Amino acid sequence: MRERLGSLRSTLSATVGAAVTTTGWTVIGLGVVSGVAGVGGGYVELRLVAVLCALVLLSGAVLLLDRARVETRLELRPPSTVAGRPGRAVLRVTSRGRRPLRHRVVSVPVRRADREDRTLVRLPVLRSGQTHEQQIVLPATERGIVEVGPVGSRRTDPLGLFVRHTRWSGVADLAVRPRTIEIESIAPGHVPDHDGSPSERVSMSDLAFHALREYVPGDDLRHVHWRSSARAGVLHVRQYHDTRRSSVVVVVDRHQAAYPRAQDFELALSIAASVVVRLDEEGYAVTFSCGPDLAAESVDAVLDVSCRAVLGPDDLQESTVAAHRSAPQSSQLVLVSGVHADPARLGACRSVFADDVRFLGLTTGRLPGEALDEPPGEVGQGTLRMARVRRLVELPGVLADGAFADAP
Repeated sequence: MRERLGSLRSTLSATVGAAVTTTGWTVIGLGVVSGVAGVGGGYVELRLVAVLCALVLLSGAVLLLDRARVETRLELRPPSTVAGRPGRAVLRVTSRGRRPLRHRVVSVPVRRADREDRTLVRLPVLRSGQTHEQQIVLPATERGIVEVGPVGSRRTDPLGLFVRHTRWSGVADLAVRPRTIEIESIAPGHVPDHDGSPSERVSMSDLAFHALREYVPGDDLRHVHWRSSARAGVLHVRQYHDTRRSSVVVVVDRHQAAYPRAQDFELALSIAASVVVRLDEEGYAVTFSCGPDLAAESVDAVLDVSCRAVLGPDDLQESTVAAHRSAPQSSQLVLVSGVHADPARLGACRSVFADDVRFLGLTTGRLPGEALDEPPGEVGQGTLRMARVRRLVELPGVLADGAFADAP
């Protein structure tokens, strides 16, 4: 019996192009029972009820045959947000059908790992060729990658016998970045090399002078060396060595055993993100690594990669080695882990870099029986000196103390 009902439901849904609602199944059941009883018992009234049910179902199906022709575009503006803050999107709908699009209700689903929210938007009447833009505020969520969409339209007949869900757009990924806090400086007493160190690459605009060469069409006249040009009778322009900015590697340990609670890992990512933002403001080139995730192109790329970080196995050593290969000339290492991290693991990661690389170690989490009103103090991790941050608001004060920036 269940198989027959399932087959009937699939047949009706495929024929109508929509799903049958509970009300629709009630009308179908009433029509079938009335028809069987009317034919078998010779009751004209019951046969009339069956005919009326069939007409009602047919009318509802006909009303849903007219499908809307639209062009829909969903844009996230901006494509990222911060944990705990709502996102924003713009829905652009253009009607391409002959008939006006009348007050359609569209849904914008926001999917995350544990649940799904839907934002409903009612469109105005759109005539053929008319476009409507709707600003949408997406619900706030925690750090991660959130799927927004697909935008869909839900349409029913007047009696609610059938419902049709139409997909109007694709899915967009909203990057929900870790929370950050403003900090004044990283590693006080260390002067960043804003000029950089000269490399072997030659360019036409930098700080380290290399040589003179003859002018070719297209060269910037600001680099013409007029004295040499006057002596030689031919225009000469300056060439320069490309310079490198001071580079810092930021590594976050994602080993689940290192963190007493899942919130401590989120705090570690917030600490790393705050440090990365400040380092970028101070002119450093930053390389970020957490598990298999590695980014170094820009601060935005680093923050977007941090959205994908999850707790996992012990791959801190591999993550640190990958970061070192990406930035072998780094002048400072920032390592963020949990308070339960094994000192031998952290020491092995520190040894990946040269001894003259400055080290800043931070741990997150509370010790057993520790109260938040107690000073966090320093945690000994073998030969390393690690500062502990229990709340994000404590980070600026911890970094203001230069004792945690070791320099051999």
